[in-house]
Parts: sequence; C-alpha cells; structure tokens
Amino acid sequence: MQKATLEGYKEFCSSEKSVINMVLSRAKQRGNSAALSGFINGKKCSYTWKDLTSIVYAIAHFLISKGLQKGDRIAIFSKNCPEWTLADLGIQAAGCIPVPIYATNSKDEAKYILDDASIKAIFTGDQEQYDKILQIMNSTSLRMIVSLQDAVIANGENSFYFNEIIKALVDDDRKKTVDVRINELSSNDMLTIIYTSGTTGNPKGAVHTHASFLAGIYASVFRFPEAGPGMVSLAFLPLSHVFERMWTYGVLLKGGENHYCRNPKDIMEILPLSKPNYMCSVPRLWEKMYATIFDRLESAPSLKKKLFNWATTAGIEYDTKKRAKHCIGPWTGIKRFFANVIVLKKIRQIVGGNVWVFHVGGAAMSAEINAFFNGLGIPLAQGYGLTEFFPVAVGTAATAYPGVCGPILDIVDVRVSDEGEIQLKGPMCMQGYLKQPEATREMFTQDGWFKTGDVGSIEEHNGNRYIRITDRIKDLIITAGGKNIAPQVIESMIGEDLYIEQVVVVGDGRKYISALIVPNFEMLGEYAKSKGIQYSSRQELISNSAIVEFYNSKIEKLTESLGQVEKIKKFTLLPTEFSQENGEITPTMKIRRKIIQQRYKDVIDKMYNE
Repeated sequence: MQKATLEGYKEFCSSEKSVINMVLSRAKQRGNSAALSGFINGKKCSYTWKDLTSIVYAIAHFLISKGLQKGDRIAIFSKNCPEWTLADLGIQAAGCIPVPIYATNSKDEAKYILDDASIKAIFTGDQEQYDKILQIMNSTSLRMIVSLQDAVIANGENSFYFNEIIKALVDDDRKKTVDVRINELSSNDMLTIIYTSGTTGNPKGAVHTHASFLAGIYASVFRFPEAGPGMVSLAFLPLSHVFERMWTYGVLLKGGENHYCRNPKDIMEILPLSKPNYMCSVPRLWEKMYATIFDRLESAPSLKKKLFNWATTAGIEYDTKKRAKHCIGPWTGIKRFFANVIVLKKIRQIVGGNVWVFHVGGAAMSAEINAFFNGLGIPLAQGYGLTEFFPVAVGTAATAYPGVCGPILDIVDVRVSDEGEIQLKGPMCMQGYLKQPEATREMFTQDGWFKTGDVGSIEEHNGNRYIRITDRIKDLIITAGGKNIAPQVIESMIGEDLYIEQVVVVGDGRKYISALIVPNFEMLGEYAKSKGIQYSSRQELISNSAIVEFYNSKIEKLTESLGQVEKIKKFTLLPTEFSQENGEITPTMKIRRKIIQQRYKDVIDKMYNE
C-alpha cells in the first residue's frame, strides 16, 4: 500500500489550489464519457464530463450575475441526485461557499442553518423542500431559490429552475468572469460549512477549507491505485454528510463515474442497476441484509440450507485466512472455489456483482456480520472520521479487518488519552465551529489535539494501525453498582435482528440495564399472522404476551455473549418509531438519548419500579 506523506500532501494542495480547480482540470481530459448518473424509473440518465464543465460554468455565471460575491454562503437542500453535485461545484466555481442541509430536515431545522450561516441563496430538491423554504424565506437572508427539479411548482420572481439556468450560453467573456473567481481561490479559503447532527443540542457548523478537504482526498486516494476511469461508485449516503461528499470528490479526481441513489429505501433496486465497484454505507444496511438472508433461509429446503451454510463457511474461512496472511491450504482453496461457483457468486448479484470494496461508517458494526459479507466476496471496510475531522481511517478490500476501523491514514496522528478518548492531529481537521469560538476551544486539548468524544483503542494488524471504537464518552452508562457500560455495543448486537427496527439501552444510575425497543412492524405483522395472533392496533400487538416472549427470547439469544451486568434485564416494546420530526433522532439516524430518556421517563421508571 503506497504511503501518503505530509510533503506529498503539501505538493498536492499547492498544485490543485481548490476542490473545484481539481475537478475541472480533470474534466477537460475526459470529454464525452459519463461523469454523473442517476436512475429514473429504472432508466439510467447521465451527464458527461463535457456536460459537467458547461453546467458548472453556467451555474457559476448565473450566481455571479445575480450579485453573489466571493465568500457568500449558498445552501443545498435536496436528496441525492447528479444535480446536487453540479450545484455544489457551480457554487464553488462562483467563489461561493456551499452549505448542505439534510433533505429530511424540518423547516425550523433548515431555518436555523440559514440564519446561522447567513445563507444568500438555496438550491432545493423536491416540492416538499421547496415549500419549506418558501414558507420561511421572508424571515431569512435568502435572496432566491433554485429548484433542481422541473416538476416543482415554483412561486415568485425570486424562484428559478436549474434546467433553465444551465441552458444559458456561456461565451468566452462569461467564462473568463467565472475563471477569475476560480483563480482567486486558494487552498486556505473556506470551502464549506457542514453542520453536525446535533445529538446534544443545536447543530454546530464545522468550517472546512479547501486544504482540509484536499488533505482527506489526497490521503485516501493513495489507498486505491485500482481506481480510475471506468470505475463506478454509488452515492447512497446523503451528500450533505461529509463521508459521501468527500468520497464523491475523490471519485471525480480519479475519473470514475458517480451514480446516485435518490431514496435510501430504493437501494436494493438501484444496486443491480448501478453495479458499483465502490459505495459508502452504514452498518444498518448490512445488518438488515444479513437478517433478511437468514430469515429467508429458515423456510428454505433442508438441502438448500445446508449448501448455503457450507458455502458461506468456506468463504469466511478462506477470507479470514487470506486477510490475516495465514497459509491457505489447497483444500481450503478448493472449497472456496466451488462455494463461489455454486452459491457465493449468485449472492453477490444482489449488490450488482462488481464490488471492489464498500466503505462502512457512522456507527459500530458487528465483526460477525462484517466477516460474513467478506466471506461472500463483498468486502466491507469500516472507516472512521467525524464531521470536524475527516477522514481518519480508511480500509481497502485487502487491509480491512472486521471489528476495527482502518488502517489509520498516513498523515493522521492518533493517541488515546488516559480516559480512553481517541484524540487526533492532522491537516484534515476543521478550522473551527462557525461563530462559536468557545465551543471550538472545548474540542481541543491544551496541547492541540482534537478531542473526538469517542472511547476506543489502537490496535496493530500486519503492520498497520487500526482504531477500535467502543462508545461515545457522553453515552457511557454508569450503573448504580459503578459499572461502566457501553450502550452502543449492546444496541448494535440487538439491532442485527430483522424484527427489531430501533433500540435504545438505558440504565444510567440504575441497578441494571433495560431497553426501549421499536419492532419492525412489517416483519412482526407477518409473524403474528403466521401464529394466528389477532390485533387491532400496534399497541394491542406489542402487549400480547406471546409477542413479548418472542422478543424476550430473541434478546436473550442476541446478548448471550455479554457479561451479567451488561445483559438486558427488562425491556419495553414501543408502538411508534423514534423520528427526526419528534427530535428523537438526528438526520444521520443517531439517537438523541437525553431527549428519548426525558420523553419516555415514565416508561423507563416503570421498568425499574415493577
């Protein structure tokens, strides 16, 4: 694996100057090959590299013509689509600063960002997002709205359509106007403001420069010498998240084709159409896929079940030995060959059949599930990073190890504090939080290390360093007996089950650990029907003693490897999912523990008072 160096990064940063310059300088070499592609009703629709260049210039010139100055902030409030990236690059080409807003945010959440960042213009996605902005526009600094979709019904002279803007002819004089803005950019200029998910209060705007993003791109691309023109990456995670957005820039740098999944719920339909080599993902996707596979296996004929178990065992054995660089005997190789031909190859078609490596981040992932998919020939590499400091650890198909994140990037320094906190130094760190100097200072130690808030350790495998994350410092539960419990580990174990949609572990200051569990009601409904259980509401269903026992047996089995103090002694099934609308989860699906514990205080107290 080629090493990245600080000297190499400085040279890269000096030559590229800005993210937009990096992308456009490559676009000139790539002509009419596809750059960005989406899927509409199962049909692929693409923008070529030539299209990308002309559209970026058209957007930039439009913004300049409307009086937007260098450094003005412009938001993007949309689901994933090729136009999201085109808007992002067009904003940068105008010398302005793109500020993503999660497509699922409420109008109040969006307004907070518009006000905090003093947003002058905004690109919106569908009708819902457009309407939210229109309702609050007059009470913000917004001057105009640009709809990325023609189907949106726009109102007012300050609303424009993306497709009308990009039709404008950009002649040499207009191109020169844009080039002046691009050439004025330096690596130390602000690139973007990315708002944290806000698990403990209002989100904070992490300010990143072109230099901090170029650091992450530079350090990561060294890990993938195979990446280049002809490769395909699928944007599944929201582009408003630092993970997907920075990876997209890396794909464009390497000349690959970036595909877009507009709705995460459609991922299983999009994967066979896209056939991606790369994809950024979250553990939940693989947990549900794993649970679905084994749930369907339960009703399969005995012979088919035995064949599947034999093939996957052979695949896992082969991959584990290869990954650890142990000797692979001829019998192990022969078993894997036939397992692949008969079973594994067919399963890989579910995700398109062309996987090089799929990245996983955002939460802890079960080592068992990770090893299972690796054994299928779907290598999953857990990475690590934060909105404020991204990336930190990036794995490849060959270097990823189940249960840990990494390897750590060459230009990142990592240490573990006496309290067990992972702390970082490196050029991909943010400049600070927008307009919050005190909050910024709190994120750094006196000797200048960034405090992640994550509890973990550093491990070595085959000469590479990895990070093992166990929990968030603020999430650690201390029981009445003084035992420290990591709730995310327990939640990850329970969340693997197909019949469990959401879980929150509680027990801080209590005698034992309990849990709030939201069932997967679609699956639970099918189970109830198969057992002849009648019900007229969700509440009646989850109150049924047979259903409670069904979940009790599942929880006991899922947590059997835990110590006694970590085991869940009591749980309550809830009829309603935790939602972003109710403030219980963040746009990135992280749990807002304090809010949930306050909202369900009576339910929690009941589990300890019975």
